[in-house]
Amino acid sequence: MTRNHGGELNRNSRYRRRGCDLHSSRLLLVAALIFAAGCSSWHHVPTQSRWLEPAPALAPPPSGGHAGTLRVAVYGDTRGNRPVHREVVAAISAQKPDLVIFTGDAVECLPVGHLPDYSGWQYAIPLWPQIDRNHPWALLASIVPFPALLHDTVGSPIARPRDPDGFNGFLEDTDLLRKAGAPLLFVPGNHDLYHRWDRQALARLQALPSDRLWYAVDVGDYRFVVVDTGTDLFGDSDAIPAGGAQIRWLDEVLADAERRNLRSIVTFHLPPFSSAREDGSVPWLRERLVTGVLDHHPVSMVLNGHAHAYERVERSDPSGRPVIYVITGGGGAPLFHEASERVAGSKIFIEGVRHFVLLELTRDEIIGRMIPVAGATAGEPQDSFTVKNP
Repeated sequence: MTRNHGGELNRNSRYRRRGCDLHSSRLLLVAALIFAAGCSSWHHVPTQSRWLEPAPALAPPPSGGHAGTLRVAVYGDTRGNRPVHREVVAAISAQKPDLVIFTGDAVECLPVGHLPDYSGWQYAIPLWPQIDRNHPWALLASIVPFPALLHDTVGSPIARPRDPDGFNGFLEDTDLLRKAGAPLLFVPGNHDLYHRWDRQALARLQALPSDRLWYAVDVGDYRFVVVDTGTDLFGDSDAIPAGGAQIRWLDEVLADAERRNLRSIVTFHLPPFSSAREDGSVPWLRERLVTGVLDHHPVSMVLNGHAHAYERVERSDPSGRPVIYVITGGGGAPLFHEASERVAGSKIFIEGVRHFVLLELTRDEIIGRMIPVAGATAGEPQDSFTVKNP
């Protein structure tokens, strides 16, 4: 009996020790999650109010300032590379544009653990499918436990989830343009939307609600339509669902422009047509936006970013009228390469060149030029095109 009693005591002691170890492990895990959630706020760089008030992008000039011609500079994908971005801005400023369109990805941000921003709750998710449409091998990383927690601690020095300057660097570098009287139309890119802090700053910059980052601005004879294509991140909300609010709005705003005899230029970040090896065409956007909406309206041209190169694609709408799609992503992000096979309608693909696109708009036509900003060909257009308005 004594031996049995002692064995029972020993077993109870072991159970208590195991219970204490389990309890301690849970406490450590909770502490780690709280720490990581706190890091989410500590690492965030708030956008300074002086850059956000008032919102300059919604006060464009009433008409072109160059003898009836509206000069519009278009560029994108700086991804936090401020030295190159300043070169691009200086080159644009020398052209004295009336309006500037940025096609997205101003900051160098990655999603924490490749998860959507769930206001800190992403750190409590033990496993998450690591899906990257450009890197199928990333799916192997799905076995890594608590990916957001690991990324925001030990993985942060390798692949930092936040731009150390936040939006402040981009807005400071573009202040030269705004002071010269060229309003900035900001198109939200996927890297600009990975974190709720950045989404809120962008919404404030454009004087928009954070869940509705699409808008239209009329300048002279043109309506510039900005569409939000979201993050393209697995598990994140679909910013442009088929038949959703943004699709309906886009259809209505283009129809209204047609009634008012305004020419429409549509711009969004992810490209429906792209010959870039690293970021090719986005088929669901081609279906929802191009064939679903744009083909039903006399759109003058479409501007995209995301692919870090220059490309001009010409595609006919159902009536046979040619529509030009331009990708400009040479604002500072790592430059992409041409794929082994170009998309149908691709007229030119230029890789390895920092650049912007200058558009000269009159009521009857659009003249476009792709202008390099560095190297032996700086300032010499490497592509030019003309769009005849109906």
